[in-house]
This record gives sequence, C-alpha cells and structure tokens, in this order.
Amino acid sequence: MGAAEGDSEAVSTHAVTAAAGIRAPAFCRIFDDKDGLLGELATYGFEMYLAEKQEALAQTPDGPVADPYLGWDLHVGFGLRHPAFYMLMYGTVRPGRRPRAAHEAHALLVRLLGRAAEAGRLRIPVALATRVIHATTTGATLALIGEEPSQQNLSTSARLRDTVIALRHH
Repeated sequence: MGAAEGDSEAVSTHAVTAAAGIRAPAFCRIFDDKDGLLGELATYGFEMYLAEKQEALAQTPDGPVADPYLGWDLHVGFGLRHPAFYMLMYGTVRPGRRPRAAHEAHALLVRLLGRAAEAGRLRIPVALATRVIHATTTGATLALIGEEPSQQNLSTSARLRDTVIALRHH
C-alpha cells in the first residue's frame, strides 16, 4: 500500500483506511488529511533515523575524525534500508514544515562537524560543511534508492563521501 511500495502519490485515503480497518471519519479525526498522515510518517522516519544514528555514534571510540564518515554511511544505509520513509523525509520537503526530529538530526550533524573543527580537522566553516554534507548525502542516497538493488554500488557513495568530507589529517 502506497508509502511502503511507492511514492506518496500512491497513497490514497481509501487505501489507508481500508488497510487500517478504520472508516474515513476516524481517519480525518486522527490525521485531518492525507498530507497529515504523510507528515506523521515522515516524523516517525526522522525519529527512527535519529535513534539509529545516535546509538551507532555512541558506540564509536574514534571521535571527531571518524564521526563525519560514519555519519555519512549511517545516513545512506538508513535510506537504503527504509527507502519509503527516506523518500517521505527527504523527497517531499516543504520549506517551514520540518519535524522536530529533522531539526535534531541537523543539530547532530552540526555537532559532529563542530567537533572535527575543534580538533583542527575541518577545512571549511562548520555551517558550510553542514550544508554541503547534507546536500550530497541526500543526493547520493536518493540516487541509490532510484537504482535497481542489483545495480546499487556503494563505492560511489564512499568516493563521494571521501571527496566531500576530506578532513585534514595531522
């Protein structure tokens, strides 16, 4: 049904209510409309993403140098494991309508890059690095999601990651 099998256009209110076993009036009391449902699904996706990323980063002892690289790989991996959620989270962005968890994920990236900068490892200002990394990880992930699974090549993401991050080595 829809978001699990296709894009947000494939989701109909009728299909959702039928799958959930509820009537349309109950759906409207809960979500207002289809956009409300999709927004809640995107929020849930961001919460899952944030929880996975925080748990993985808490387990790495390598700190400021390894964290941006690991963060990239976690981002791409999440998108490939949860493509429908990822498409809702990053493929249907509306200015001014980001869930709280999306802001938290952004703040986590800023913190990771801030630590790299404090260690003297970042070549550009944190704000610019954040924008560049966000744009390139999202683009790389969406490109991989758009490929047939048998054609997905993670080495492309790894090369892009290494080029974009390119932390100074001491």
